[in-house]
Amino acid sequence: MVFQYSFQKILEMKKQEKEKREQEYQHSVTQFELAAKSLYKLLSQKEQIETLFSGRMASGLKIQELQQNESMLFHLHDRIATATKQTDTARSRMQQKETELQVAAIEWKKYEKMKEREQEKFAEQLKKDEAAMMDEISIRNFVFSENR
Repeated sequence: MVFQYSFQKILEMKKQEKEKREQEYQHSVTQFELAAKSLYKLLSQKEQIETLFSGRMASGLKIQELQQNESMLFHLHDRIATATKQTDTARSRMQQKETELQVAAIEWKKYEKMKEREQEKFAEQLKKDEAAMMDEISIRNFVFSENR
């Protein structure tokens, strides 16, 4: 006898779903990393500009240069705010995909455990059937040898 798992199709479907969720999660991690790197670059650019600006302020600046630097910082601040929102969105999407992956993995594992239990029961039943068959053969041999 060969073991046939009654929920094999469902198990395969759950496995495919889990693999799909893993890919989605990896994609969301990549998107988050890109957004975070972009934000980091903007923040370090802002820090460099502020450091340069404060050094120039100490030596004296023209009003036009001051206005230009303030305009640049204001524009950079807007870009940082946008990048922060994108990073937060990417982070929440990544966390959502992680949760979906965990749920899919748990569902797949449930069916995998059910299959393992059914395989164990099948193996036990097979051993019982073999033992019963061996008993039957022994009894027949005994009865056959008695009749001689």
